[in-house]
Amino acid sequence: MTRIGKSVIGLALMCLLGAAVIPSGARAADKVNINTASEQELMKLPDVNEARAKGIVGYRKSNGEFIQVDELELIPQVKPIYNKIKDLVVVE
Repeated sequence: MTRIGKSVIGLALMCLLGAAVIPSGARAADKVNINTASEQELMKLPDVNEARAKGIVGYRKSNGEFIQVDELELIPQVKPIYNKIKDLVVVE
């Protein structure tokens, strides 16, 4: 196999492996950081209305920064939609 052929195969494999590492849905750079997002930013998420956004911000103010995304399930307003937004948010 020629050097160019090996390079093309290597590039194709890197692309495939890269796609396997990035979960389906939003890329990490596109996710909303629930430790810094405002209510308005949170309301851009599916089914996050004003009450749910206030719940997230209020929880953060009362308990400090989120350590894990799954802490959102502790917020009564958010628990029903947790599965819809869990892949769209990040804790940084």
